[in-house]
Amino acid sequence: MVDRRAGDDVREDPPGDGTLGMSPALASAGGGPAVAVAGRRPSARQLAGRVFGITEMGLLILLLVSFSGFTLVNDGFASGPNIQALFLTIVYTGIVMVGEAVLMIAGEFDLSVGSVAGMGAIVGGLLMTEAGLPVPLAIIGAVVAGALVGLANGVLTVKIGIPAFVTTLSMLFVAKGIGYVLSGGDPVYPLPKDVAVLARTDIIGIPSSIWVFLLIVVVVDLTMRHTTLGRVVYATGGNPFTTRLAGIRTGRVKILAFTLCGALASFGGLVLVSRLERADASIGLGWELNVIAACVVGGVALGGGAGTIAGAFLGLLLLQGVVQGLVIIGVDSSLQPVVAGLVLIGAAGFDLYRRRRLS
Repeated sequence: MVDRRAGDDVREDPPGDGTLGMSPALASAGGGPAVAVAGRRPSARQLAGRVFGITEMGLLILLLVSFSGFTLVNDGFASGPNIQALFLTIVYTGIVMVGEAVLMIAGEFDLSVGSVAGMGAIVGGLLMTEAGLPVPLAIIGAVVAGALVGLANGVLTVKIGIPAFVTTLSMLFVAKGIGYVLSGGDPVYPLPKDVAVLARTDIIGIPSSIWVFLLIVVVVDLTMRHTTLGRVVYATGGNPFTTRLAGIRTGRVKILAFTLCGALASFGGLVLVSRLERADASIGLGWELNVIAACVVGGVALGGGAGTIAGAFLGLLLLQGVVQGLVIIGVDSSLQPVVAGLVLIGAAGFDLYRRRRLS
């Protein structure tokens, strides 16, 4: 409403939708309610809403609390060597986790990633030794093999209509069998000396495998947040029917996500091969449960359409940090899975509470 009283400047009341005159684009981006009236400080409740509105905030709080607790009990937990050891522990499963997180956001999941990692390790090792390929070409060949397994999972699930649980569980045994058949059940070694470059090169005192892992996390997270492809993946998992009506081929998106998941699973196994300097078919055993648990802790919805790669990364860091912290403070090893399970339930419950508060 316009006030035209004499001697006053012409003034227009702010719109009643709470956006305070913002552009429609900014308002639709979720910035409207968080903008305070000029000259007023935001209330404590508004500040809390902004803080807890950050997707990864709950995980950061849990991470800080748990790490602070372990440090108070044993100050060696926060030491540089221990933090580096923690990252070295999660690097390999972390690379696999990135592909799993993208696939889960798209509305599917893959139980075969651990076996694909082992298969990729064997394929890469044999390409280096039996085929005599240079290390970079052998790595590319093994990643392609993993991508083909992911592609097969996608086609069987999306095009044929077999549920992902059945498809990927079956592929878990197939990929594991391929790895053992190709290797004869024995490790593949000695490998070329150059194989260690990928994981063992020191860059400012930090092993290159950690840098490779962090690079993958950052690139994929930014792609999912700020590109059309990322928005399409979220839309495919969140509301596939409406997304199809918009002309997007959700089937192709899911197949692409399956393929990426297989490729990164194989690459994760190869990074471990680079660290160990030998290829073993047992690489990747049980990884699928760890990466799915990390994704769930990190806020990636099992039904698709929600979560971030950064959140999944923090979830993996939290789970492994708790296990490593329990070892350092001397907790009985038989209790470690119990505590890890409680952390998983607590993190998932906190994320559910946060989502309900924001809805």
